[in-house]
Amino acid sequence: MTWPLQLRAIDESTLATFARALGQQLRHGPGVAEAGALLLLSGPMGAGKTTFTRALSIGLGVTRPDRVCSPTFNLCREHDGPLPLVHVDLCRLGELGGDDEGSAAFEALGLDELFARAAAGACVLAIEWAQLLPVPPVGALSLTLARGAAPHLRALEAAGVTAWERPLAAAWAACTAEPPP
Repeated sequence: MTWPLQLRAIDESTLATFARALGQQLRHGPGVAEAGALLLLSGPMGAGKTTFTRALSIGLGVTRPDRVCSPTFNLCREHDGPLPLVHVDLCRLGELGGDDEGSAAFEALGLDELFARAAAGACVLAIEWAQLLPVPPVGALSLTLARGAAPHLRALEAAGVTAWERPLAAAWAACTAEPPP
């Protein structure tokens, strides 16, 4: 599988398989703790960002993956596990616009501290609606999700310059490999 990754017309089950593989790579893969793990999820409403994050939490070994839901009204939730998952949703902040109120809301969320925590390998930071970030952080894995041609299909694009992109591409390739006869 080549990098950047582009998958078209995948169903929710396949999307979840890729997300679980990413979680496992982050939890067990080489270099993640040193490089940190920051995931920027972008896409329209209903594209599968929260579905992806919930499946990611399973791969990470989060204690209660059933509690991973859209944090739209909380903005940020932390989920315990061997490698904690911090799940942020910027949708509501986008409603504030680019004025002083919107800028103050981004600052109050403490994104710089969360970026630093993720960069130090202390957590995996998954940010939904990342396209609303005033300045995206360097070193993140960008995941763009979109609805497919049919209602049950999705598209996934992954790009970024991270310490774990090659092992991740290999792990994702294994997800699509046909089992031997």
